[in-house]
Amino acid sequence: MTMSRLRPLLVPGVLLLAGSALLQQSMQAAAKGGPRILAMLQDEPNKPPDEDPANPAEFLYQRSDPSLIDDEPLEVVVPKGLPPLTPKSVVPLSNPITKGKYELGRLLYFDPRVSLDGSVSCATCHNPDKGWSDGGRVSAGIDGQRGNRNSPTVFNTAYGKHMFWDGRSPSLEGQAQGPMVNPIEMGEQKHEQIVKRLREVPEYRQWFRKVFGTDVTLDGMAKAIATFERVAALSGNSKYDRYIHGEYDVLNESEKRGMVLFGLRLDPEDEYEPTVELQKAKCTLCHVGANFTDEEFHNLGIGWNEAKKQHDDPGRWAPEPIGQKGDHSLGAFKTPTVRNVELTAPYMHDGSMKTLEEVMDHYNKGGTPNPSLDKDMVPLKLTPQEIADVIAFMRALTGEVKSTAELLPAKLPDNPDGTCPDPVAALTPPGG
Repeated sequence: MTMSRLRPLLVPGVLLLAGSALLQQSMQAAAKGGPRILAMLQDEPNKPPDEDPANPAEFLYQRSDPSLIDDEPLEVVVPKGLPPLTPKSVVPLSNPITKGKYELGRLLYFDPRVSLDGSVSCATCHNPDKGWSDGGRVSAGIDGQRGNRNSPTVFNTAYGKHMFWDGRSPSLEGQAQGPMVNPIEMGEQKHEQIVKRLREVPEYRQWFRKVFGTDVTLDGMAKAIATFERVAALSGNSKYDRYIHGEYDVLNESEKRGMVLFGLRLDPEDEYEPTVELQKAKCTLCHVGANFTDEEFHNLGIGWNEAKKQHDDPGRWAPEPIGQKGDHSLGAFKTPTVRNVELTAPYMHDGSMKTLEEVMDHYNKGGTPNPSLDKDMVPLKLTPQEIADVIAFMRALTGEVKSTAELLPAKLPDNPDGTCPDPVAALTPPGG
């Protein structure tokens, strides 16, 4: 065999040996705390530990020691009208629901030590008694600072595909990590500082070993908080849910007319014959499915500044990656659930509408004209009675909810000096 014929075989072999050598060097260097050479073989550049999911710092993630875990699955019976919390399709395979994880998440959710100065907890802006929101036009965070968006409800976010108004997070686990390091919400801090702070609390270290088989990590914090929200904020068994399960008299005539205007047909067994046009209000173009949301993004004209010819908030457009940005996303925000909508005022991403009547008036006029207005935003020509009927139906979507008193831990874990923060105090927003 000639050298020319050997060359095609030799070159791949040399490259393979070189790659193996680099991999070995990378592993040896990493073991000694040195830089990783493996990045030379990857498309992505090497990233600092607090940003690189392929090589996470120990405060971000640790491999579990199964021998430390003392936990068991939590069986969740969902309220009437909601789909089951099916693994993979609803609950991530990486975060199965367990009893210990739920309880740990409950502690973390109401614990203000997650914030920089100990004044703000998750429940500050997402209080169960305030519709898992805070009741304000926009959220108030550390030192009374205010953001530019309304606090979205946590109700039934177990079924969500996008979190935040602009959908920048794909999961509850991802969402839980954002406010912790937002300077306006919980303070200008890093995740590492939060983890170190909680590692100083002996009971938290015990909880994490029992639930995750690790020390306190951001990964475990996110999974625990998400598990608590996924279970505690479930809400169903509304009048509408009872109606579709055969209790036809539970809805009055106005609610039934509103249901039809909204875009839903009455049960064929129901003898009531509505005299209104099906889907005249066009609600089901976006508010669909068991949780009454398409989990998509739409521009309603809210926040359009006609004088400046621009949106006050770019909405979905901002987190979209380069290569996917388009003008259709400007000023577009996630469709919220309509379940429990009467509990979550004020409305819209900027909290600019105080009542459901204001919301319906906005839709009835076809929104606010702007270059990116959703194509389905057109004048509806609803009568005052029809608007009242649609609102009556939306209120019939109010379901069973857990109160703050039911969910609030009796006591948070003690600090090393024996002191303990008051979770009730953090329920009032700073400056509120």
